[in-house]
Amino acid sequence: MIEQGDLIRYGEIKQIQPCSYDFRVGTIFRDGQVINSTHAKARDQFLIQPGEIVSILTLEELKLPADIAGSAFAMNDQSSNGLLVLNPGHVDPGYDGPLTVKALNIRRVPMAISREMNIFTVVFERLSDAADPPYGKTKQRADRERDFNARDVEIAPKSLSELIVLSKDAPFPNRQEVREMIANHWMSYLSIGLSVVAAIASIIAAYFAARPNQPIELNKPAPTPTPSVPTTTVGIPSTGNLRTLGSNPTPSRTP
Repeated sequence: MIEQGDLIRYGEIKQIQPCSYDFRVGTIFRDGQVINSTHAKARDQFLIQPGEIVSILTLEELKLPADIAGSAFAMNDQSSNGLLVLNPGHVDPGYDGPLTVKALNIRRVPMAISREMNIFTVVFERLSDAADPPYGKTKQRADRERDFNARDVEIAPKSLSELIVLSKDAPFPNRQEVREMIANHWMSYLSIGLSVVAAIASIIAAYFAARPNQPIELNKPAPTPTPSVPTTTVGIPSTGNLRTLGSNPTPSRTP
């Protein structure tokens, strides 16, 4: 069927596996650019940073009859190397066009991707009867690339961390929330500091208000110190009289 062009467009026999077909990278959406076969960077390699999500359109295009369905699966080689395909799944009978891919780098270091590298594999199943009606939406590849790029730039997260933050149940704050938290943090400290200053000022005011008013004498002369005369006291045990040296003694008589 591939040789006849009835199952896969742009397919190659070398991509056929025992019971599946390995699809390749055809178009890479990076920084708003649509990097396809006509792009100047079509042969370049691109580094995907740890945690970064990249959007891809497959090189091959499916052309499924009404009685054949497909199922896309991540390739073990790519998963083992740290490139995780996020959206493999079922392909309806009658689908016509490339497949879209979201791939995530789950390694700790950057990894390189390029056009025509294998990205995932597709298993085909023939139905017992043709689907009625089969999938009927069709669109030219150029139109798919343009529409997909516009949607990817507008709404698609570029990294795992951004995907987590954008979730309504995100466990981590976004940048705006972090800024608000920092501002509130410093405003809280400022409020506490002002409250402490106000409390200290109130205590000081209450202390001075409680003290009695005392007159303040200005230009009051300092008191003149009185010279002191050293004295020595001598006790007389026999008479009980005291004699003070350095003063005029008064004679005493003994009866």
